[in-house]
Amino acid sequence: MPLERRSMSMTLSSTPRLAHEYGTLSLLWSTGCGYTQTCKDSPNLRKDRLMRIARLDADNETPELLVVLLHTFSCGKAFLGVYDDNDYLRYANDSFLSMFGLEVGQVATFSDIILSAAKSGRTVRIEAEDAAAFIADAQRRRRGHLREARQRSFAVDFVNDEWYWCTETLMPNEWIVLTGADITSLKETERLISAQRDDALRLSGIDELTGVPNRRFVLARLEALLREGCAERPALSVAVLDLDYFKYINDTFGHETGDVALRHFAQHCDSTLASGGLFGRLGGEESLVALPGTNSQDAKLILEQMLGSIPLVSARLPAHVTIGLSFSAGIAEARVGESRDDLLVRADRALYLAKSSGRSRVEVDSPKSAVQ
Repeated sequence: MPLERRSMSMTLSSTPRLAHEYGTLSLLWSTGCGYTQTCKDSPNLRKDRLMRIARLDADNETPELLVVLLHTFSCGKAFLGVYDDNDYLRYANDSFLSMFGLEVGQVATFSDIILSAAKSGRTVRIEAEDAAAFIADAQRRRRGHLREARQRSFAVDFVNDEWYWCTETLMPNEWIVLTGADITSLKETERLISAQRDDALRLSGIDELTGVPNRRFVLARLEALLREGCAERPALSVAVLDLDYFKYINDTFGHETGDVALRHFAQHCDSTLASGGLFGRLGGEESLVALPGTNSQDAKLILEQMLGSIPLVSARLPAHVTIGLSFSAGIAEARVGESRDDLLVRADRALYLAKSSGRSRVEVDSPKSAVQ
């Protein structure tokens, strides 16, 4: 067979051409990945022989099949490497040589290739700190107990950010055939979809205007905190906050300034809470604070500190004009077995008391605060 073999590289001659007599059928191979054919048989017989499916296995002795396979790995970016039973790389196509930084005629084992990549920081990405341990682990997976031909598939990334999906076949004679197909575009699509999913999940729980958790997220989280409290019975206090005189701000300075005030207020409250506290916007100028592990009196101190430290709003206002913000808040401490809705009703009741008592204050729900 006129295949030109250059050192350890598996290649074809520049003008590969094979003429094989199969009965009276003559197949002529030309350059590239295709072939031309001539036939002395009748058209019907020729079509019958050409269209029959032949089983592809080790017993197939059709020479043109080998040429087709070799041409396949001479085209495109798919790589092919063949290791012998002593783990020396015996054959490799041009793509394999390029991706792993090898040259025709070079002598290299699997371990040599990995150690070189780890030391140079080029070709295949090796992030393990101990290259020798990495190789030992890889060899256990590559050359486990062999009873029959075995295949395994895995993704490999290179330092140039290209990804390949590899299939490794361990043969009964302990030779290994490694093939790789370029999946870089698929990985890029996967990363894009993952980022979009993360953004969607984040945005589904974030209030678009203020950037703090939205109503859906904060109520779901409160529900979860109540369930946890049923099991362990820790203190849990909830406060409903209402930004004072927000309608006046909108009517006086415009809705754009009102949005600025809402963002200013929300970001202040969110940043003031210690780790573990939860702040979220319920809608309009109303917000919710959940304080796990905090009784109602301690929660009142936290909210009063939050109320007394709100910075003035000056953005998007004329020079020397500022807006002072305040809020009214009602606090309720969760009771054993209490539902989320019942807890919020009690917090709303305390909020009503705070607003009816002059605003800019924090009230705690108690039996005496019930509205008749």
